[in-house]
Amino acid sequence: MVTRRSHEKSRYGCSNCKRRRVKCDEKRPYCKNCTQRNGTCVYTAPVPFAFASRSERSGTSSPKTVRSSSEANSSISNSISTLGATTGAAPLNLDQLELELQWIMHTHKLFARNEETRRVWEMPVLQEALHTPFLMHGILAISALHRAHLRQHERRAEWLNIAITHKITALALFSEQLHHIHESNARAMMSFAGIAVVFSFASAVHCAGPDEGPSLNAFVDILILARGVQAVGSQAMEFLRHSNFAPLFDMTDPGATVPDDVLAALDYLDDLNAQYSQQGNHDGQSYECAIQIMKDLAPFTYAERTSLTVVGGWAIRSPPGFLEKLKKRESFALVILAHFCAFLHIAAENWCIGSWGRLLLGEIVQVLDADWQRHIKWAVVQVLR
Repeated sequence: MVTRRSHEKSRYGCSNCKRRRVKCDEKRPYCKNCTQRNGTCVYTAPVPFAFASRSERSGTSSPKTVRSSSEANSSISNSISTLGATTGAAPLNLDQLELELQWIMHTHKLFARNEETRRVWEMPVLQEALHTPFLMHGILAISALHRAHLRQHERRAEWLNIAITHKITALALFSEQLHHIHESNARAMMSFAGIAVVFSFASAVHCAGPDEGPSLNAFVDILILARGVQAVGSQAMEFLRHSNFAPLFDMTDPGATVPDDVLAALDYLDDLNAQYSQQGNHDGQSYECAIQIMKDLAPFTYAERTSLTVVGGWAIRSPPGFLEKLKKRESFALVILAHFCAFLHIAAENWCIGSWGRLLLGEIVQVLDADWQRHIKWAVVQVLR
């Protein structure tokens, strides 16, 4: 009797192949199956960023990603209609021009926490991108994702495909320079790393399939990605602090009042950490650092509720030890993350965050046993009730 040969699950395949339950070769923008069937090929799930080593990622193959991005770029380039061809003028990519305008008028504001930082993201970052392809692709990727959010029906699937294609290309180019950071590329590297973190939050909300989206695994992937930001910052911090990007590193307290119940909840985490630190196998130092960073960033949430300062800042600045505990699903690490979900929930009106706080906390509640759940009552009340 001939047994049916099963295929390897394709997490990032197109929606048609998933519906037909066949393996997708994941070539973008059109996979082989859809090409042969003359079907519409739409990708809903993004390919994950991969700044970390293979041991920190699961099942990600860099060479395959690079080939896919090259082929996708070739396909897009071949499909671009040109203007002025009869006069020998250079071809115009009107979608790209539209995305650059989207960045200048709207998308750059996502990264700002005040007028000084907004000005940096608006033009100096774009100027860096003019001579740094990976940053330009990153700007186009997040702007296309923003465009897809704004156009819920008109060309939405197309903008999502464009966003993912630019992200893949940006990642391939960025990865080549990740271990060669110097003054000439530090501003571009830092800008792209920040864009990549925000794209990861947003793509989980807008690009994910029905079984994907905001989750513990996805958040761990973002923390791994954020280590790339730490690497860039640590190697070029002195130069960046004295460059025209200096406002991005000014973390002066905005002066907003943090509610008493929030301060009490974070103090409770400190006390709980002190108690467990007296026991063995408890990384009190890493936990203390993660809690303190949350405390330091909390005023920015109450200065502007939809700001990404707390969301991105905590992910980027969290210590490596905390990440390792979270990857192992250590209970105290999950308790701290549950409190962070309250800040994610406050920023839910930001299109990049959406349901992150609610879905992530819901999963944490399912993972923790009853003894540990009693330590996250405040977060549950804030988010789930």
